[in-house]
Amino acid sequence: MKKALIWIAGALVLVLLSQMLFISKIDKTIVEETYQYCKKNGYSTDYCFFVDFSKPSGINRFFIYSFKENKIIHRSLCAQGMGPNYNIFTSKFSNKIGSNYSSLGKYRVGALRKMYSAQWCDPKGYNLYGLDSTNSNALARGILIHNGNPEIQTFPLPCLPVSHGCFAVSNSMMEHIKNTKKKTQKPILLYAYK
Repeated sequence: MKKALIWIAGALVLVLLSQMLFISKIDKTIVEETYQYCKKNGYSTDYCFFVDFSKPSGINRFFIYSFKENKIIHRSLCAQGMGPNYNIFTSKFSNKIGSNYSSLGKYRVGALRKMYSAQWCDPKGYNLYGLDSTNSNALARGILIHNGNPEIQTFPLPCLPVSHGCFAVSNSMMEHIKNTKKKTQKPILLYAYK
């Protein structure tokens, strides 16, 4: 019983430390540069989606950001692609078709569509159109934003399931994405960075 209590206390300390070490915030320079990109290229200047792959997958790292309010308004876990030689401690990224890795860069968030092989989640996801050389094959690779992750942070463990390059988020985040897309006439930008 004493060992179990020590283990539980240790786990709680790890969760609290993770919350302090990985506070949900986005660098102001990234926000400003992204806002200017959106303004210049006809994307929504109300909202943007950010994915911070520098954070572990067991920490919230998918963010809906309000440019008007200048703050994160929703956050979620986000799976990372598990290509060959996948390792939970190191991140690899690729734009190659068949790599099953996530890709960094800017994406235009497209329409909701049916997924072809959804066995463990709602069979719908948002198309992503890669705008950079690092993610230009996103549509051909079938990279989407879709649900399939837990609602709570799992750090120090990675979030499961991992993906084949898609941005897998929680069910509640999918609902927030849908509602956010309804609030703006212009396309929304997703920016994945490390």
